Amino acid sequence: MSIDANDISRTMQETYDHYFLSDGYRRRYPEPNVATMTYLLEKGLAEVDQILDFGCGNGRYSLALLEKSQAHLTAYDISAASLTEFESRLRTTSHRERVTFVYGDLDGLNRYACYDAILMLFGVLSHVVERNLRLETLHKMRSLIRADGKLILSVPSIFRRRPWELFKYGLARTLGHARPPHDEAGNICFTRRIQGRNLTFFYHLYSLRTLCEELAEAGFAISEWQPESVFPEWLVTQSSLMRCLDRRLCSWIPAELGYGMRVLANPV
Repeated sequence: MSIDANDISRTMQETYDHYFLSDGYRRRYPEPNVATMTYLLEKGLAEVDQILDFGCGNGRYSLALLEKSQAHLTAYDISAASLTEFESRLRTTSHRERVTFVYGDLDGLNRYACYDAILMLFGVLSHVVERNLRLETLHKMRSLIRADGKLILSVPSIFRRRPWELFKYGLARTLGHARPPHDEAGNICFTRRIQGRNLTFFYHLYSLRTLCEELAEAGFAISEWQPESVFPEWLVTQSSLMRCLDRRLCSWIPAELGYGMRVLANPV
């Protein structure tokens, strides 16, 4: 049975609404990946004026950037529950007036400024499992970014993530049994039980080549690439020992052998 884009979008909204409402996300990812946060600061995000955090979730990275900068930040997500949690967390800070929330509708981003930096962190792009919709999303980012702006994104590596699902859906394609969206190589879904409920996650897993191709088609060129982490992000955000070991290992391995890949892309 095929699943259309609207079904996938609704499923992902429901998944992440439950994830945030149940407190499951905050428990699993209590803070930013320090390596990613360090990378953002090294790329000058503490000095820019306008940032779009596309797929901001509960503000895990946005809040840390607001602490380090005077930028205005636009927070976009498809989960109303995540934005509600983010806004609640902002109330205990002095940063609320520097944040604009946009829920769900890509066209809602049009009325805001041209961005110096756009973030699509922790697999946000990978949740868009149809290629034409990923390209539509990337073209939208290209229309919103300054000519000298920076797009920083991270995606899960096809060489490290979910081998059973990759095999299962790959075999279905070979046998001619795959239905959309699983007829596209790299597309998978899986179920995880979170706070008493089975939640379905859709992902498109990337190689560096396929990520370069999609970005190029949307008008971006990758200038830097590196592993986002070697270990799962929940582990490096919860253990200082694993975080230290992870950073050492990341300096030795190619980007595609990371649990995820982090890239810097620029408009061309």
